[in-house]
Amino acid sequence: MSYASSGTGTALITVDFDTLMMEVNVTFGGLSGNTTASHIHCCTVTPGSANVGVATVLPSFTDFPLGVTSGTYDHTFDMAQASSYNPAFVTLQGGLPQAEVALITGLLNNETYLNIHTMLNPGGEIRGILSPVPDEVGTLSLLGLGIIGLITARKMQKPSAVL
Repeated sequence: MSYASSGTGTALITVDFDTLMMEVNVTFGGLSGNTTASHIHCCTVTPGSANVGVATVLPSFTDFPLGVTSGTYDHTFDMAQASSYNPAFVTLQGGLPQAEVALITGLLNNETYLNIHTMLNPGGEIRGILSPVPDEVGTLSLLGLGIIGLITARKMQKPSAVL
């Protein structure tokens, strides 16, 4: 059974294409239950829709605050390391290099979402579709419903340059 939520949050995700480092910064509050997991799902067939598998580490981002209804999180992942991904996502993509490209392409094409799961809403209490919007300083911003997500990219290149 799921419960209605008044939970909100923001997320800033920064990907450096030169170093393949991805910083995930999340602030959330007002959840109806204690957190049990949080991660990024990828890659939806239709941008901004549908449920898909988890791309990042399971069951939750490394050191994400669990057992709370509000909190903050800031962690940097080395996306060149298999330990930053869900092993099933890497296998589904055909290997680590392909998983890197799939996740970054998904982030750039509105095909990903960040989800925070709770005890009362195990399927996810708040979710933000990650969709880039260029701004005046050359970063990418993301906006979602329930949770607001942001992505910034340094030295933005085509996703295929990640290979």
